[in-house]
Amino acid sequence: METKVRIMETAFKLFLKKGFADVSLNEIIRESHITTGGFYYHFTSKDNLLVEVINKYIFNYFSSTIEQMKECKGTPKEKLKAVILLLVGDDSVINETTQLCESAEKIDYRTLHLLLFEGVQKYEIISEHYTKFYYNLVEFIEEVVKDGIAQGVVREDIDIKEVSLTIETLMVGTVLMWIGMPKISLQKRMESNMDQIWNSIKKT
Repeated sequence: METKVRIMETAFKLFLKKGFADVSLNEIIRESHITTGGFYYHFTSKDNLLVEVINKYIFNYFSSTIEQMKECKGTPKEKLKAVILLLVGDDSVINETTQLCESAEKIDYRTLHLLLFEGVQKYEIISEHYTKFYYNLVEFIEEVVKDGIAQGVVREDIDIKEVSLTIETLMVGTVLMWIGMPKISLQKRMESNMDQIWNSIKKT
């Protein structure tokens, strides 16, 4: 593994373990098995490293998730149930390897999202991309709902934008509850919640 990639991957794993603020530059250098000069050959500062790590391991993750959402197949109801599991993984893959790191080391999806919550509060660049992702998510939901109306399975009298925001809020809220109470199956909880909201918008 080339030195720059090793530094970035080491830093990302440390951030996952301890958070952005509690990882020192000296710790990154030590754990990467490089010299201080070796670090500054590739990065101008810890902040420069942070931005590159965020771009490579977090924003690329969001981008790939958005592309996967667009490729979702099935009925409108099945798409709505599947989309959030693309973001966090279903219960069978919660602790499986993500596409975020180049090594085979496993990364807990919950840990990733906890790191994101910290980053959103502390770093504008993370907040901007996080916000953009959720705008894209609600647009995707709107398209699914419109498709449901066109197929005759969703009521025509609903407010598409309002319903889509409600669905997104339900999705995000379900993930937050799962982060706090992981013993309860995310997939079962998400399916139950989506069944409830689907029953309120489906065409009878």
